Amino acid sequence: MFKVAAASLCALLLASASSASAQVFYEPVQYQYFSGGRAYYYGGSNPQVHYDANYLSHVSGYGRTQGYAFHSGNIDTHREVVTEQTRVYTDMIPYWNARIFGFTANDARNEAYSNAATYFRKADVARVARVQEDGTWVVPVQATSGAGTIEIRPYRPMVRPVVAEPKPILIIPKRLLDKPLWPSNNPTADAR
Repeated sequence: MFKVAAASLCALLLASASSASAQVFYEPVQYQYFSGGRAYYYGGSNPQVHYDANYLSHVSGYGRTQGYAFHSGNIDTHREVVTEQTRVYTDMIPYWNARIFGFTANDARNEAYSNAATYFRKADVARVARVQEDGTWVVPVQATSGAGTIEIRPYRPMVRPVVAEPKPILIIPKRLLDKPLWPSNNPTADAR
């Protein structure tokens, strides 16, 4: 009887402990996106690039849809382009397919990793994390929301520091120590 009660108590504690603590998942750095069933690569943070990459994918039956590089058609004809060079975008050449300039998917990956945060505060993570239904937290790659700030204020110490006033220094050369301070006023004649 005692063993059954102890086992059920342990099971109850383990179940409550596992449900009380939430797991934190950090999203991986993303540089591959899909538009109309075709991949494109981008490592920057400009949302206008995504809009331009998806521009021809909004209308079904025309543009980049259903996995075609480009297609159009009407009731009588259907034209399609199946092959297209990989589209790679960068912030260095905005709104252009940088593939024609030699930019590759690996370059987009490197750009995405260099734009990812390598240091952040726990408070920033807690503020931007998305809490899922099961209690887990999903933290996006850019964990810091907004630009950081530095507050610069004048330094005012709590206690007034003790400042020693400079005192004048009297320097007496050693050869002058043998001389009398005041010459005698009695003129004396020396007959040597």
